[in-house]
Amino acid sequence: MMFKGQKQTMAEKCVVCLLGLIILGSLFTVTSSSSQTEIRPGSFLSLSCQLHTDGFYCDTLIHFQGVELIWVNEAGVNLQTDSRYKISFSSKHCKSSLTTRLLNEDLNREWRCLLTQRNEVKTSVSYTVKYSDAEVNQTGYLIRVIVIIVEITVFAAPTVILLQIICARRAETSV
Repeated sequence: MMFKGQKQTMAEKCVVCLLGLIILGSLFTVTSSSSQTEIRPGSFLSLSCQLHTDGFYCDTLIHFQGVELIWVNEAGVNLQTDSRYKISFSSKHCKSSLTTRLLNEDLNREWRCLLTQRNEVKTSVSYTVKYSDAEVNQTGYLIRVIVIIVEITVFAAPTVILLQIICARRAETSV
């Protein structure tokens, strides 16, 4: 904040320039610790969102410029308070990490890391969960096998009971 007659210091000018570059998105990234073949239901996924400050101290951006990295879901809800997610922050590397155990329903789910300055979103990066085709096919195959077993059980049990009744009645009539 500047007052009338007050001049901006060189450090303040650098921060403004740096934030201008960040807004272009070239210095803001999200990465996954897992390769695509490891991403499947039941596995842990760690995402990192990093602000590349090019030697500028992250603490300065946080304390004096109100810069934050915030993880949100598709609806824009902050995940910090959701116990399913572990979120940590390193001011040394200006990096926020999100870790979660993947569920079946996480397929195509998007998590977004927001770069905010004084609660105003400047830019964001996102990560969308994609399971490998083999994993999806294997899960689909397993579900089909379970459905077949349930169908056999549902139809076989009444059939066996009906056959027992028929046999019992035949035995009674033949006596």
